[in-house]
Amino acid sequence: MAIKEVSLDRIPSQDAVLYISKSGITFSATFIKKHNLQNHLGVKFFVDDEEPYFLGFNFVNDTSEPNTLSLLASGRSKGGSAGFTIKASELINKNAILKNIQKLPDRTDRTFEISFDKKSNLFSITLRPNFEITVSWTDKNRIPETYTGIYKYIGKEGQVLYIGKGNIKARANSPERNSWGVSKIQYSVIADDEKCFYWENYYLERFVASNGAKPPFNVIMGKSE
Repeated sequence: MAIKEVSLDRIPSQDAVLYISKSGITFSATFIKKHNLQNHLGVKFFVDDEEPYFLGFNFVNDTSEPNTLSLLASGRSKGGSAGFTIKASELINKNAILKNIQKLPDRTDRTFEISFDKKSNLFSITLRPNFEITVSWTDKNRIPETYTGIYKYIGKEGQVLYIGKGNIKARANSPERNSWGVSKIQYSVIADDEKCFYWENYYLERFVASNGAKPPFNVIMGKSE
């Protein structure tokens, strides 16, 4: 027997969170109620050129303002509060990180806790690096020299061969890796080494939890980078 817990994608959250789905972006009812946002009509989003995983937003009452997306009530019941959903196709399609998150099958990976950033006076979420950039192995030298972060190597059959961190181009050009049968590299650019270490271990643990062992070349190497 191989018994495992059933993952239920439609359990309503009681937390102040944001969901990314095929239909757009949803703010949970708990978040809306907690911050008394029920009567707002629109939302604006903000990005940080120095921190690609930051996504900020605030709520407005005038949907005629430039760059404003209209809020649609979702799940409203008699006497109850509702979350808000927005159709955010343009926003998501312009952002490679959001676009990749939208494709993830597990709702947990598309759910983010909302915080309030006092410095910018914005609500915000921190997106997870999710190997959102893909390059073929034959084009690996097109990766900028300065890019550091987390990466995984994908084989010809779509299997994950290795998960690592460090200078992405330099690691790929290590001579022994030419014999690994890598078809493409998927990576996220992260400047901070401590964050690289955190996310490398996060994805290795996730892989082990799903597959029972580390990717084959993580096992052969004997340790992560």
